[in-house]
Order: sequence, then structure tokens, then C-alpha cells
Amino acid sequence: MSKVKIVFSVFILLAIALLVLGNTTNKGRIVMAMLFTTESTVKPYDFPEKTQWRPVGPRNVGVVETQMDFARVYHSDTHGSDEAALAMAPAFEFDWLVEENLFLAEGPLFDSQGNLYFCPIFPPEEVIMVSLEPSKGERRWVLPGFGAGCGAPFIYSDPITKEETVYVATYDRAIALKTDGTILWDLPTGLPSVVKGKLVAKQHSFGVNYHSQLDALVAVMGDGSLYVLDRKTGKQLLKEPFVLPGDKVPVSNFSLPKKILAKADADIAHMYSENLVSEGESPTAMVLHSAAGELQKVTNFFSIDQNTGRLWIAASLMDEDDGVKDGWSDWGGLYGIDLVSKDGQITAEIQNVFKVNGGTSSTPAISADGKRIYVGDAFDSIYAVDASTAKQIWKLNLGAKVNGSLVVSSDNGEIYANIREQIVKVIDRGDHAEKIWATKMDMYDTGILQQNFKSLGAEIGANGLIFTGAAGVIAGNMKFPLKLGAGFIDRETGEIKYFADGSEDSVNTMVGAPDGAIYVGNSPLRRVIGRAILGNDKSPAKPKGGVTKFKPIRYDLFVRDSLWAAANRAENTANLISSHPRAVAADIKQISSLLKQGKSNITLAVAEGSLSQDKAQQLNSMFVSIEGDISAEKQVLLSLSHILKKMVDIIEK
Repeated sequence: MSKVKIVFSVFILLAIALLVLGNTTNKGRIVMAMLFTTESTVKPYDFPEKTQWRPVGPRNVGVVETQMDFARVYHSDTHGSDEAALAMAPAFEFDWLVEENLFLAEGPLFDSQGNLYFCPIFPPEEVIMVSLEPSKGERRWVLPGFGAGCGAPFIYSDPITKEETVYVATYDRAIALKTDGTILWDLPTGLPSVVKGKLVAKQHSFGVNYHSQLDALVAVMGDGSLYVLDRKTGKQLLKEPFVLPGDKVPVSNFSLPKKILAKADADIAHMYSENLVSEGESPTAMVLHSAAGELQKVTNFFSIDQNTGRLWIAASLMDEDDGVKDGWSDWGGLYGIDLVSKDGQITAEIQNVFKVNGGTSSTPAISADGKRIYVGDAFDSIYAVDASTAKQIWKLNLGAKVNGSLVVSSDNGEIYANIREQIVKVIDRGDHAEKIWATKMDMYDTGILQQNFKSLGAEIGANGLIFTGAAGVIAGNMKFPLKLGAGFIDRETGEIKYFADGSEDSVNTMVGAPDGAIYVGNSPLRRVIGRAILGNDKSPAKPKGGVTKFKPIRYDLFVRDSLWAAANRAENTANLISSHPRAVAADIKQISSLLKQGKSNITLAVAEGSLSQDKAQQLNSMFVSIEGDISAEKQVLLSLSHILKKMVDIIEK
């Protein structure tokens, strides 16, 4: 046999061996990807048609309406629903990425003018919070200081004056500011002062939530500390911070060798200050384990039921609760905590606990009426829990690891779960749940040995869901996104109707702004790990923090979707007048918001050239006939629905 044939035979055998290895082991797949993977390219998408989804019957609504037009607290509202009342832009494109030296694990959030507010973690400059204007992403102002990472702020709008206030909670400081950056109060929280250079993950604040019954601010830390402050004055309402029981949760996801961590840390070195992080701590490892719900008591945000004032916090149980005394807690607990007033003093009291196998990195999501709590475990199941007893109502195995929080709609019993590679629609049927669809992730024409998968889970709007997706390498529990973008999913069919390339990786949530723009807080955890393992050439763009903005395009379709959602809502509401007055009131509020949204975008559609002046005049003249307060009368609502559908027809002609 000639030397050429021998070499060729050896090459073929080696290729076959690598192929077999790549299909049977995670290490083999990684090696194959390092050698052979090629670039993925985004698929072209037609512009979306209007959805056939519509509300059926009365929505879930509580004593206190929790509906939000857009996110003012992390996960959209105090219930952690990730549901917004407005329509999402059905088509969009990358606009800008700014503040690339700031690592964002939570936020941004918005005021009514669309200005952005967010808190970076371990930033290279001493800032607690940054505010940006929305058109170009330029800084408006910063709140200086060292905050150990303060999660997402809370934007409060006074129900009478409409004046807005921004509240920020760090481990040892809480601050109230006007939207122009003027400090109203800045007070200690009662927790020990954070020492510069000694930052550890357990000191991270997961953000501010609002307790309406007490008009109070609540914040929870990684170490299980909880404090409650009077919103107007910052006065501490607890005698001292409450501390949740529980022990550290062991690693159940994956750990990285020190060599890989060192490479990943070097890749994000421009996003953190070595003077802030404790010696021996890896910023990459801190975020990795927190995102996976590991190594501390609390690793996520929490929710507050606006009907009862009860706090729902996912944390760890005590070590001994899992039956083995080994210093680790293998069980998580969904804690129901009431803030109780006794003899003029408010105390935090645990009322009930639901045990979750393996813990959870899921923010508890509360139904609008406060009767059910939804949460995912550290494995492959989601749960509905009775809020009054903390007993399991149902459990549904989704067949893959549940990542992050559940999206809970007030309509049709819909729940959207983020699993390892997909987004799944589930219907709560009362005593059980049913899986309806799983999104087919096909955004990219993928390179060799690459797959499509979801990156961030969804936020839901009146017309569909927004999400971020990726193309990259999957090996066991590890996902390495190499290309990323944002997409729009039809909530009826689960189809991806539009997708735009150009995002950065994130462990955050994505949010829709008042003007329809989509924002992603960048935290490129998985991408830097992928670069460290696969090589920088597989994902050559420098990792960037900060904020990515996708701006709406085809504003005519945006107007169409707002009016179409309002029309279907009005038609459904007309049949509920006498039977469900609170649901009707919530519906009318949403219809009004959608009409305002649709009208405001007509001018932008004309300027863009997607809507003619003639059509715009027709629409504006028809708006005149439906402006004003919407009364809760069947014929009024049916007439409104009819007019709105005619307006949609005009746009589509």
C-alpha cells in the first residue's frame, strides 16, 4: 500500500473515530466543534401577518389589578408574570449597543418617557445605577457609588400626580431618586456595610419590589436577608432585616476548570474591577452558579401578591431537610411570607413552604388573582402551587431542564415555560396542565455541529411573545451561543414569525419598551465560556456588556397589531358585562392602552413610508369617533370592535 493511501486511510479512520466520539460524548462533541464547525447565518423572514390568537372568556384578575403596560419592576409586575398589556413590535432590527463595559444581569426598566434605568454588577467604574435616553442610548446621568450589584430598580408612578420615582436597593444602601437623578433619600438598610474589594455573590441584591398594602419597598439578598422600607421616607419597617432559613445549594449544573474560568474572566475583564471582587473569586463562576440556582440561599428575584401582600420567595431549605447532614441543601423552598403588624411593629413571618427538589432558579410567578403560584424546579418540571396552603395542585414534566422563570398570562390559562432549547406553551386546566406546543427553533441556517436554541425566555404582549435565540454548540448541560438575535413568536401557533440578528448573550430578561423597542441587558456568560472552550475564532466578536436595542420597523404592522388586539379584546369583553365586572374593568384599561399605542404609531408609520398619508387620514378620522372613555356596555364594545377591524382592513389593503 502506498504512503498516500496509508495516510488517507488513517485520516478516514480518524475522522470516523472523531465523528463517533462527537456523537457519543460531550468532550467529543466539543472537540469536533473546535475542529469543524462553520458559521451560522440568519434566515430571511417575511413580515408577519396578524395573529389568530384571541382571549376567550374572562381573564384572571384579582382584587388589585396588577396589569402593567410595560415593565416597571423586574419581570414586568410585582407578580413576576412577564406579561405586558401593550402589543409588541412584530418586526424589528438591530439599532444600537451601548455601555459595553457594564455587565447587566438584571434590567433595564423604563419610565413613562421610555428612559432606561439599570444597575450593573461588579462595574469597572464606581456606579450603582445608570440612566440612558432611548433614541441613541446616551447617558442621562449616573448614581455614583459602590453597590455590590443591586439588581433591577423599581419605577413608581404616583396614581394621582403621575410623578415618577426611581428606587434602588443595594445590600447596605437604599436610594430614592427623581427621574432626573435628584436624590430624595439615601439611607442604610440595616445590613453590614459592603467592603470594597470583598464583594461576594451572596451580597447581591436581586432588586426592588413593591408592597402596596404597606406602601413599602422590599428587597432580598443572595444570603437570604430581607428588608422592608417605607417608600416615602426610606424608614426601616422591620426592627432588623429578616433572614430566611436555609443553606447553600450544591452544584447540579456544571463546573468549569480553573484554566477555562481564567480565560473567561480575561474575556470580560473590561466589564469588572478587580478591586471590587474578593481575592480568589471568579466573576464568571459567580454569575454561572447564581444563574443555575447554586451555592447560595437565593439566586433570583421574588414576587409580591398585590391581592394579599404575601411575599413569595424561592430559596433553599435547611441542610437537614434533605435527610443528609452534609453542609448542603438539596431541596429548595418556595416561601410564603406575610408582613404582619403587631403592637405597632411589622414583622416578617413565614406562613407556609412548598418544597422543590433540587432547588430552583425560577422567580415565582403569581396568577393575577393571587390563588396560584407557578415555579420550575432545577430539573425538568413546573408546578402550580395553592397560594393559601402551599400544596401542589399539579406538576408537569416538560422533558428538559427548566431555565429561569415562567411567563404567566392572565388569559386562557396560558403559561410559557423556558426549557433548555425551546419555549413551551402550557395551559393550566385547573387540576392538571397540558403542553400545547414547543417552538421550533429554526432562526439560523446553522453551521456544522451547531444547533438553534432559545437564549432568553419570553416576555408576552397583546399580540405575541418576544425572545432571544441563538445558534451554537450544545454539549450536555453546556450551551455555547455563537450567533444571537431577537425574535417574535405567535402565541397561537408557537411559530417564529420574525427574527433579527445582532444581539449579545445574556442571563437577563428581555423587555419591550413603551415605544415598542426591544431591549436586552447584556451579560455574555455563555458566550465567553464558549470562547474559552472552543476558541475565540468560533465567536470572534469581542464580548460586550451594556444594553442592546432593537427598534421597530414596519410601523404599519405595529399599528395593525395594536388595533387588532384591541378589537378582539373588545369583542370578547362585550360578552362578560354582567358576569365578570372586574375582568371587564381590566379589559377596558388594556383596550384604552392599545388604542393609545396604535394612534401614537401612525405618524411613525407615515414617516417610515409604510403607511400612506391617505390611509393615515382615514385612520385618524376614525379614531375621533372612538376617543374618550370606553363604557362597559355590550353594544358600545361590539361597535368599537367593528370599527377597529375596519381600521385593520384599511391598513392591510
